[in-house]
Amino acid sequence: MPTKREELQWLESAYREFRTLVDGIDEASFEEKWLDGRWGVREIVAHIAGWLREMGAGLERLSRGERPAPEGVDWSDFQRWNDLFAQEAQGKSKTEVLRELDDEVARFTGYAAQLPEERFAPGKTANKIVQGAGTGHFHTHTAMIRGWLEHGR
Repeated sequence: MPTKREELQWLESAYREFRTLVDGIDEASFEEKWLDGRWGVREIVAHIAGWLREMGAGLERLSRGERPAPEGVDWSDFQRWNDLFAQEAQGKSKTEVLRELDDEVARFTGYAAQLPEERFAPGKTANKIVQGAGTGHFHTHTAMIRGWLEHGR
């Protein structure tokens, strides 16, 4: 069973790999819409940052013994949330969007680090959030962007 420390190390590693890839993309390519003609790297970065913001707040609520989602909030309509996060990034420079991502990664990681070790057992909510919104999310989108860079341009 992975420890909390290992989960957080994997998150950091996945983030660094993603960030290094995105750092190497010029501003014009960052703006290009290549995913379903609506999204590009900007929207992907904003989407990850948005989920980290939402799920980080969920981790913070877990640390207080609350449910991760606030009362009346439904995270299950992924596309609605994704569209909202992408819309929030419109008109922002690559630097601004990446700064927001950096801030959300730091906040998310900080909230995760505050949780006790047992919250990171397989199947536990905190573990699912860290792997889903964090580590797995970075791996998925790193592969997606890398595929576009290598084959789709």
